[in-house]
Amino acid sequence: MISYIAAAVAVLLAAAVLLKDRRAVANWSFAAGLLLLALMELFPGIKAIFFAVAPGAFLVFSLCFARAEYRKYVARWKYVIIAAFVAPLAALLIEKETGRTFYALILMIAVLILANLERTLRGSTGYIRWQIKFVVLGMACICASWVYISSQVLIYSELVPSIEFVHPVMLIVGGMLLAWGLLRSQYLNVDVYLSRTTIHYSLTALLASAYLIVVGLLAYFVRYYNPERLLPLDALIVLLALAGLGILLLSDRIHERLKRFITRHFRRPLYDYRKAWMDLTEKTNALIGIEELCKAVAAIISQTFGILSVNIWLCDENKERLSLAGSTVFTGAQAVDLERGGEAASKLLQTLEGCSSAIDLRENMFDWADDIMKARPEYFAEYKMRYVLPLKTGGLLVGMITLNDDRVGKAPLSLEDQDLLNAYAAQLAARVLQLRLVENLRKAQEIEAFQHVSTFFVHDLKNLASRLSLTMQNLPAHFENPAFRDDALRLVKESVAKIDETIGRLSSLKQVQIKPEGADLSKVLETAISDFESATSFTVEKDYRPLPEVSIDVEQMQKVITNLIMNAYEATRGKGSIRVATSVGDHQVMLCISDNGCGMSRQFMNKMLFRPFSSTKKRGMGIGLFQSKMIVEAHHGKIEVESEEGKGTTFRVILPS
Repeated sequence: MISYIAAAVAVLLAAAVLLKDRRAVANWSFAAGLLLLALMELFPGIKAIFFAVAPGAFLVFSLCFARAEYRKYVARWKYVIIAAFVAPLAALLIEKETGRTFYALILMIAVLILANLERTLRGSTGYIRWQIKFVVLGMACICASWVYISSQVLIYSELVPSIEFVHPVMLIVGGMLLAWGLLRSQYLNVDVYLSRTTIHYSLTALLASAYLIVVGLLAYFVRYYNPERLLPLDALIVLLALAGLGILLLSDRIHERLKRFITRHFRRPLYDYRKAWMDLTEKTNALIGIEELCKAVAAIISQTFGILSVNIWLCDENKERLSLAGSTVFTGAQAVDLERGGEAASKLLQTLEGCSSAIDLRENMFDWADDIMKARPEYFAEYKMRYVLPLKTGGLLVGMITLNDDRVGKAPLSLEDQDLLNAYAAQLAARVLQLRLVENLRKAQEIEAFQHVSTFFVHDLKNLASRLSLTMQNLPAHFENPAFRDDALRLVKESVAKIDETIGRLSSLKQVQIKPEGADLSKVLETAISDFESATSFTVEKDYRPLPEVSIDVEQMQKVITNLIMNAYEATRGKGSIRVATSVGDHQVMLCISDNGCGMSRQFMNKMLFRPFSSTKKRGMGIGLFQSKMIVEAHHGKIEVESEEGKGTTFRVILPS
């Protein structure tokens, strides 16, 4: 009956995961492992075959679960994955029955699975750590049963029938933990980016080694002093004790209580400010990206104060919009949806400019905070946004930090907490302002260098114009010469093409000057698309929404639209599809141009996109997108892009309404 219950638990969990998302590698590898364990319990006569394959499936899961960049880990471990499937089956065939080699391999794979899951857990912080913790504990129970059974075979050279109940029991216990973990993690829908600073040593290897050493010593003493004693039960007690130790080590609540106990009874400050400051400086000094810096500081604040949900928001130079730059809750894709502007955000930022410490939202609720919580009710259903802390340096406001009321232990922020938070906020604000100034300086230097380089292009164009002038001067005298006429026509054709391409693109070297006026963006869009369709005989898919009148320079905005559509046409080589859509948001209008062409790599988008002389096209000069970005920013808007190699690209132009 226990085996049937365990099989039912495994099948139900596998079905739930597959029904939620059957395309994710983590989901189907997890489901495959559970189904193999279920078959072990249903068909005990051939369970060794299923037991040989199941650890390999879970090894794939341990490399994919909650890892946003799982493909590179799977590629790095591909030979180990192949060995995890092949080696146990080979040992099973060679030994004819499960023996020491087979169980030694199972033991090693179990340790690898736990080590991978442990590293994912170490790389997570705050709310995400809370989401995935019970999935890791559930897998730990299943792998612990493998470690226990394997250790018994390695000690006694055979499997004692009386301990075979351990596997289904641990599968039931692990299944219950996994079920709770799946609900927390939204059925494995969690992303963790493992940084290079993630601790590399493994507590898993330490616990497994300690268990094997203790059981080995226990076997020696039992055989020497009391040969009739049942050692497997003692070994199981040791395993459960180590599992309990692992659970205690993962408990944030116990960490918090231990910290308060030490503070209360040893009469020491709650924080070692010097150590906290040095730790923050050491972990962030080498970070040169603003988003990377904000994510690191959010993780430090979460770990230091025991607050699961920490979000860092940055405002633009006009103090009109707030964008999420670092979080222990939301992923990068979700951050785009949470960006807010308008009157509510401006009012909040004006209030923060006059504050020097955290604001308790229970006493002063803002429309902006309420809007964010309504936009993501699944995250704020139980724990609301509680504190807002301004990020200020030198009297300049660069953003804010928001903290939920999900602090471990539920204690409110003390004066010591607020002092350290203010120090962290001041340091972060100074670093963000510094990085912004460096980025502005880099852009200015880049444009200046671009202008210098353009001088050489203009010089070549002048030479080309001189050749055309000489040809025109000689044309009346040699017009009757067929060879001269052919050469002249060829030269004119080539020159016109070069002039049209080069001068048109190099016009973006100057600072963009716009003459805004009230216009209907839909009509501007329709005019540009009609010209494009007439020139190419290509039909564009359209999905327009009614738009309010916007203040734009019609001529300049037509350049942006034409350039984006031409890029989409070239990316599809004229054989794919291009879709143009418009929509209205919070005091803004949005224009989306999508294609299913070749797409761009993540590396190119992060380092080269929108920079002059950077292009994925063989004959492209990399000026069109640079010019488009300058025009959109001159309208106080912004241009965003999403792309994936081989699948296509989407550009979004967002303009204030």
